[in-house]
Amino acid sequence: MATGLVAVWGAVTLVFFALNATGNPAILLVPPDAPPDEILRLTHLMGFDRPLPVQYWHFLTSVVTGTFPDSIRYGGDPLPIALEKIPASLALGLTGLLIGVLLGGVIGYVSATARSGWLSRVPLGIATGIESVPTFFIGIVLIIVFAVRLGWFPVTSTGDAASMVLPALTLAFAFIPAIARVFRTALLDVLQAEHIRTARAKGLPRHVLVWRHVVANSLGTTLNVVGIQAGVLLGGAVVTESVFGWPGIGQLSINAVQNRDYPLVIVCVLAIAVGFVLINLVVDIVAAVVEPRLRS
Repeated sequence: MATGLVAVWGAVTLVFFALNATGNPAILLVPPDAPPDEILRLTHLMGFDRPLPVQYWHFLTSVVTGTFPDSIRYGGDPLPIALEKIPASLALGLTGLLIGVLLGGVIGYVSATARSGWLSRVPLGIATGIESVPTFFIGIVLIIVFAVRLGWFPVTSTGDAASMVLPALTLAFAFIPAIARVFRTALLDVLQAEHIRTARAKGLPRHVLVWRHVVANSLGTTLNVVGIQAGVLLGGAVVTESVFGWPGIGQLSINAVQNRDYPLVIVCVLAIAVGFVLINLVVDIVAAVVEPRLRS
């Protein structure tokens, strides 16, 4: 938990100093032809003329107490604005992760157990090659093929299940390679274990051997990787949400950065960082339950 708190503090601190390095946000609140006196007045009103350590102290206080300045664009408390977008991001991220885990698991299993050299190398090679393709490019290709030419799915988000298919697939391609490689490695290690050879010698049915002894003993290591992948569900979908216009916290973060909406950016980063810590904690607990050896 202490490590998680340090991660949250580090993330929001980096964003604080990065935003301060971009200039005075008060300039965005006045017309382009506003006199300098008006800019100075708003700068003083919002506290951007204070020394940086003072601003940082007030910033940390607002993070701890949850009393953030009003959003520059929306003119209200930014916390409810960000929290409203989290369910959409979680729905998209969990769907993409589920698809990625299923496809990555199948590829890893086939690569580890196939007797054919073609099956043991080609699927994993394709998955590894996809890992080098940018997420936005995969999304654009899916839009062109399945939305524009075939017309099977909408180009942008409409809030229904059909509009989630393409962005979820785009996210899944980012999860598949790592899960496939780790699951394959874990399976190979278990297959070479002494108790597996003993079970084979006793004539244990293949389906029992595979599911109860091989796959079950390979899940712990794989779940750790799934936890890392799941930890970036909220923040890692920023590009995907932008490409597909998905109304999640990633899209909101991009808009806040473009508008230099200082309070909203901080809240979005804080929500993503806290989500990262909580999701990893849940996955660690699940991994310990599935494989008791990890409890130590």
